[in-house]
Amino acid sequence: MKYSVPVLSLYFILVIILITGCTKYAKDGHMKQPGIALTFDDDRIDNWYQYLPFLDSFGVKATFYVCKYNRFTPEQKQKLSVIQNHGHEIAFHSLNHYNMPDYVYKYKYTLDELINNEVVAGLNLMNRDGFYPVTFAYPYGAHNDIIDKKLMRYFKSVRALNGTSDFAKSLAPTQKNDLLFGLGIDKSSKRTDESVLQLIKSAADNSNCAIFVAHDINTSIKLSVTKERLRKMFTHVNQLGLQYYTISEISN
Repeated sequence: MKYSVPVLSLYFILVIILITGCTKYAKDGHMKQPGIALTFDDDRIDNWYQYLPFLDSFGVKATFYVCKYNRFTPEQKQKLSVIQNHGHEIAFHSLNHYNMPDYVYKYKYTLDELINNEVVAGLNLMNRDGFYPVTFAYPYGAHNDIIDKKLMRYFKSVRALNGTSDFAKSLAPTQKNDLLFGLGIDKSSKRTDESVLQLIKSAADNSNCAIFVAHDINTSIKLSVTKERLRKMFTHVNQLGLQYYTISEISN
C-alpha cells in the first residue's frame, strides 16, 4: 500500500507525539517528572477564588480539600466550579471537620457511623452538584491505619500532616501513593522560607514530589500562607523546571 506525502508526514508526527508522551507519562497515566503538590484545606472558597489569577499567573494547579460542603451557598458552589475549571483538583476533607480518631475512640461512634456521617453523606452532596472527589485529607492530620484502610475503599489516597522534623517525609514518589504527609507552610508552622525552598530543591534532586499544606492565602489569621512565600515557591519551582501536580495525579 502506498501513502501520499501528507499522510506519511501525519504518521511521523503521531509517532513523535506518542514517543514524547511516553517519556512524560507512566503506563498508568501518572507523570514521572519531579515537582510539587500544593494543597489547601477547609472551606475558604471565597479566599481561594480571589487568588485564582495569582495562581494562574505562575501556571500553578493545586488541590483543594473541601469540608463543610453542606454549608456552602449557591455562590460558593459556583466559585468552586470555577476553581475546578481552572485545572485544580477538588478533593475531600470530611463533612464537618471532626478529628476522626476521636470520633470513634473518644466519642464512641462506630467506624461505620464515622464513614457514613462524615464521608458518604458529604460525597453524596458533592456528587449531586457535579463534584467527584477521589482523594482525601484528614482534619487536623489525625489518622490511624484502621481508618486509612477504610477510607481507601473510597479514595485513591489519604493525606495526613508531617508533624515531625523530618521534612523528607513530605517527599513522595510521582506515582502510586496511598498515604501522603503534607508539610505545613502557613504562618502557624513557623517554618522559614529557606526550609520550604530547600524541600522543593530536594524534590528536584531526588526526582520526588514535595507535598505542601496551606489554608487561607494572604490573610491575617495564623492558618494562612503569605502571598510572598507562595511567590518565592512558585519562582523556585519554575526556575528548577518542576511540574505542578494535583494529588490525584500522584495517587494510586
